[in-house]
Amino acid sequence: MQTLPQSLQSRLDRELDEGESLNWSAQPSYRILKRDMIKSWRVFFVLLSLLAAAFILVGILAHYDLMDEDSPLSFFIAAPVTLASAALLLWPMLHHAKHIANNTIYAITNKRALIITINRDKSITERDYRADELIHLARTEFPDGSGTLTLESARGAGTSNQVAVRHQLRALENVLEVERLLRAQFGNA
Repeated sequence: MQTLPQSLQSRLDRELDEGESLNWSAQPSYRILKRDMIKSWRVFFVLLSLLAAAFILVGILAHYDLMDEDSPLSFFIAAPVTLASAALLLWPMLHHAKHIANNTIYAITNKRALIITINRDKSITERDYRADELIHLARTEFPDGSGTLTLESARGAGTSNQVAVRHQLRALENVLEVERLLRAQFGNA
């Protein structure tokens, strides 16, 4: 069980019902979120598009003789434009990953699994899964043992126009351990 910062621990304690005991708690790993975000093909596609736009800009500048193609100055214009373009794309994504890692709590109690998110406006989103609601549990595991657990709930799935609800415990350091804990606590879903 990971030790939570005091502010998050107090948020988690506030969510626990009387007589409910905490078996496990953790936060998503920023290292894993960052890795997954950078590895994402969508990020690569957008980054590649942005870099292409930077080179087109440099080409337009060269075409209108705003910089000489044979001049070493052209490299000193193209390189910073390209690097700045990449940084402008990556910084918000990494900042978002850090926000998720610092403001999300995963917990397993003797009664339920919890996902607590503190949103940017300081509101709290709490999702819980009780044993009788959990209909499916799926694990995605990477070679280093990290991964994601997807919880599927039967809540709302009984009506004809609603489907099962799915949420994820993302960026877990040891995803298999957490899956085993959930299965031991709630049975095989």
